[in-house]
Order: sequence, then C-alpha cells, then structure tokens
Amino acid sequence: MAFTVGAAGSSSHVADRSIGARCPVVTVPARPVAANAGPGPDGFNYGNGRLRVHLWSNGVLRAGTLPGGGSIATISRDGSIHAKVGWWVRDVAKLSIMGRRLDRAAPPLRSHVPSGYGPADDIGASLGFQPTGLTFPTAGCWHVVGNAGNARLTFVVEVTALQ
Repeated sequence: MAFTVGAAGSSSHVADRSIGARCPVVTVPARPVAANAGPGPDGFNYGNGRLRVHLWSNGVLRAGTLPGGGSIATISRDGSIHAKVGWWVRDVAKLSIMGRRLDRAAPPLRSHVPSGYGPADDIGASLGFQPTGLTFPTAGCWHVVGNAGNARLTFVVEVTALQ
C-alpha cells in the first residue's frame, strides 16, 4: 500500500522505522520541545510553518495505564482508544482531522475539534493552539491527516493497548 507521510516545508524530519509487520512506517519527530515552549509553534514537535502537532516521540501511542501510573490515551469499553492531541494552526481556518487504519479494515478515525480556540493572527501568537480529541476505533497502524485551509499535515502512528 503506498501513501505519503510528511509535512510539506516541515522543519522536522520524518524517520521511517519498522515496528514489525503491523506498522512498517511510523512518523517520528526529530525535534525535541523545550519544557517552557508554551502553546505557540515551538511547542509542537512535528509540522511546518502553517500546521503543527505534538506527536509521540517514538511513533507509538500507548493506551492504558503506563508503568509510572499515568496515561497518554484511554481505552473505552468498546475497545476504542481516545487521546487528547494538541495542534497549532497558523491560518485562519478550522482544523479538520481524518484517519484510516492501514494494516486492516476498520471504521475511520473519529475526531473532535472543539470551538472556542482560534487560529493565530501572527506566527508568534498562542491563539493558534487547538486541542483535539482523536478516537481510534481499534489498535493498529493509523494514517492521520489534518487540514486547515490550504495547510495539510499527515503522519502515521502505531496505536497499541497496554495490558
């Protein structure tokens, strides 16, 4: 199956790495984020000058209780996996997010982009912060696409459920 992974004009790079046969390509951000970066563009580790997202450092979203007691994503009763994901949008446009599973048939990704947050008027403004909720119907290899106006950002993540 052929697909494109990446962000046009991205200052981050996409690293492809194998995670077995389940998800042969994941998007791994190359840029660390400083603890005091805030909600502006520098606070997001993957993207370009118009659309950025904060991805999981190793390209894997692990749902459930982590060994230290916290969690990054939750597992619902129906087995779907929900994660809060922060985005930064430069353009005056509403963010939409779609996704599909690459390794097996599954219902599409569901996204929630709440209102009350606005795109930035200038590149340094924090108003471009957009929280979202992503619900992956199943664990697996997922191709996610974010669009805001003419800006487009894609990434691939392996979604797993901890036992």
